[in-house]
Amino acid sequence: MSCLGSSELDPYAGDLEFPMREVYISEFRIARHPTTRRQMTAFRRAVGWELASDTWQSEGRAGPGGDSALDLPAVNVSWELAVAYCGWLSERSGLAFALPTEAEWEKAARGGDDRIWPWGNEFRPDLCNSAEDGRNAFRSVYQVAEGASPYGCLHMAGGVWEWCEDYYHSRAHQEAQFIDPFAARPASRRVVKGGSAYCTKEIVRPACRDWTNSYNQGGADDGFRVCVRSWR
Repeated sequence: MSCLGSSELDPYAGDLEFPMREVYISEFRIARHPTTRRQMTAFRRAVGWELASDTWQSEGRAGPGGDSALDLPAVNVSWELAVAYCGWLSERSGLAFALPTEAEWEKAARGGDDRIWPWGNEFRPDLCNSAEDGRNAFRSVYQVAEGASPYGCLHMAGGVWEWCEDYYHSRAHQEAQFIDPFAARPASRRVVKGGSAYCTKEIVRPACRDWTNSYNQGGADDGFRVCVRSWR
């Protein structure tokens, strides 16, 4: 069982996060970290996918504090590119990789309760990569281990916006089915979760809902992580 949405105790909750609902989510596995620029570079080279700009991989630039450029999260990733990466990874591994659903992502970020951030109900800028940390830049996906979710997932508050499989509808949260909720009704927008390094504490809450047009090239803070599920 898992809780989706915000409780009355969350002072930052928006209208689209109510009411909090209890749902059942079948077994799945999700990456501990967002997909890195190192991983996306390997994918690009393997499939011969040359892009006009290499800002999404940034092989040669280290981040603030000496973070390896290739350990930073991949950005400027469109929904279609993220899905293509999942397909390539599936062919290589024999496993069915995919983007997580919104419900799966939120489950991985919050565990089974109604905590506001992955680590608890008190915001701590030292436990995530958000605007409050003062860096104004991405961090290595392997840092800030103390801010992990109950399942050990890192950077589920801040870092990069992460694509989900669901189409975005404003009332999807309230209308979703009880078992393995998933917004399958087509739309031009897809769900993104988690906020980014440039977002404030209100936005990097796992319950916060947002969207990006799926046909966009991918924004400067759009990334993703992969999952493997048994029910589809």
